[in-house]
Amino acid sequence: MSVVSVIGAGPVGLHCASILKEEGFEVSVFEEHGNIGRPVQCAGLISKAGIEELGLKLDDSVVNQVKGAKIFSPGGESITVEKKETVAFVVDRFLFDQVFYKKAKRLGCDIHLNKKLIDLRGSNLFMESSGHGELHRSKIVIGADGAHSVVRHSAFKRLDENGFVQGFQARAEGNFDKNLVEMHFGNFAPGFFAWVIPESSTVARVGLGAMLGENTAENFERFIKEKGMEIKVLSKSSGLIPMAAPGSSLVAGTTLLVGDAAMQTKATTGGGIVFGLKAAEVCAGAVANHLKHQHSLNVYDKSLKDLNKELLIHWKIHSYIKKMRPEHLDKLFAKAKNAGIEPFLEEHGDMDNPSRFMRKMLFKPKMWGLLPAALRIV
Repeated sequence: MSVVSVIGAGPVGLHCASILKEEGFEVSVFEEHGNIGRPVQCAGLISKAGIEELGLKLDDSVVNQVKGAKIFSPGGESITVEKKETVAFVVDRFLFDQVFYKKAKRLGCDIHLNKKLIDLRGSNLFMESSGHGELHRSKIVIGADGAHSVVRHSAFKRLDENGFVQGFQARAEGNFDKNLVEMHFGNFAPGFFAWVIPESSTVARVGLGAMLGENTAENFERFIKEKGMEIKVLSKSSGLIPMAAPGSSLVAGTTLLVGDAAMQTKATTGGGIVFGLKAAEVCAGAVANHLKHQHSLNVYDKSLKDLNKELLIHWKIHSYIKKMRPEHLDKLFAKAKNAGIEPFLEEHGDMDNPSRFMRKMLFKPKMWGLLPAALRIV
């Protein structure tokens, strides 16, 4: 019987496993795919502040550094926020994942590839490997198995379909501003938005998210045509983006959820790497204290208070925008621009922690016209 089994060998699962191994526990990691970091189902945009706060070294995984974003309303109103310094990294997700894989291997984590979890019942893990069934047992199970989490479906209440959007992304050649990410709201991305994340001035990750039931491949073509983009698609990928308010318990007996499996993503952007890695540290700490000192695993839920506060604001911003009619969103963009939102965000903006800049709006008289909208969120 394993002491701790982590399901999913993405950055979040491997980070959690490495911390527990450093604490002296035997850790097994099970990954359904044959390669770490494949297939790629992520836009790969990570805040510089988040990486620095986590104390991570990205090695050679960074392919570009961006300084801001240009955000477009459905009617073409735009808000540009550009700082002098780097605010986010665009990473090669395969190489990024390898950073965590190499560390986990170096520490001695037992990593099993091509092992797909089929069902979880208490301490019993039913696996499929090369067409054959296997039974593994573990005292603690940590579900870090992504948006399609089998751990969540087996041990926790299923989340309804409103908890996800469908993402579609192409890696494409074209002409791009390598310093700015683009976000586009419009009917081609109902319930979410489209994006352009530059790897360079000639290659970018172009994609969109939309509510389930939409044909995102067709929506993507509509977006490209509507924006008059001349691109050459090099590759395509798709996947679910978790999109739910925080607050549900992430502990069921001796099973815990973390990362996308726990819906720990920013509803404003769909990004979940920084929050997932921070939650992995909290999760590993709770498990270590449980195994060493018999502390309750429910401490994990309680210790996520600060992270969940920020995730809830992201969720409320997303929900507020999602409910707006296109013409009202156009007016909000124009109002925000006239109020000086661009220089305000250049000075106070924070990709991960919206509470920090929303509080500062109170001390900027020009921003007071936006307070009714902000108060609906907070």
